[in-house]
Amino acid sequence: MRIKLRGHSCLEASTIDGKVLLDPGGFSQLDDAFDGINAVLVTHEHADHADQPAIAAALEANSILELYAPAALAQAMRDQLPPAAQSQVVTVRAGADFIVGGIRVRTFGGTHATIHHSIALVANVGYLLGDRAVGQLEVFHPGDSYQVPVGAQPDVLLLPVMAPWGKMAEAADFAVAVDARCWMPIHDGLLNANGLGLFDRQLGAIAQRAGCSYVRLEPGIEHHLDELLGGTNE
Repeated sequence: MRIKLRGHSCLEASTIDGKVLLDPGGFSQLDDAFDGINAVLVTHEHADHADQPAIAAALEANSILELYAPAALAQAMRDQLPPAAQSQVVTVRAGADFIVGGIRVRTFGGTHATIHHSIALVANVGYLLGDRAVGQLEVFHPGDSYQVPVGAQPDVLLLPVMAPWGKMAEAADFAVAVDARCWMPIHDGLLNANGLGLFDRQLGAIAQRAGCSYVRLEPGIEHHLDELLGGTNE
């Protein structure tokens, strides 16, 4: 599997069979992001994870593109689309298991982390990409939640490092509990260079003490997962 970060929480993952795009939101680099994509996977409805006009335009432009999203967002997207494109939107909940773009996808979680008691919670679905049983390394994107995926132990955790709903201690505890051998920071679109350096130093040191690696990827650069993790899987 190959991956490319597109800023903030947006990830592109591909195999020789196809390509998927996760959480293309307003803080992400979306120029050409929908080109050649088999499916868009969205964890939840917030605009930094789902640029609805861009996703709708991509669905209308490509009749075989699919969108997988929690129920509220799925319905909101159908309401924006012409009848012919509405069937391209698939509602997902925790417990789903499907293959798209040559990548096995399993879903976890259910609820966005609490921002404040006065702000309503929304649905949030975490996506586990890959299948170690067939030689694919596994990558977990939790969306905006620190809920540990029960029954999964991914090779790579995409770790949200900065958000109105979280703090560094919670991010570190979540990463240690997930027990992925590599942590890759995401959800950092509000950080400047000073903030990025601080989070990387602190979380990198915690990862090292936990026996894990901490790898920040430059947005827009494609990487083979096996090369990043020193393995032999494609």
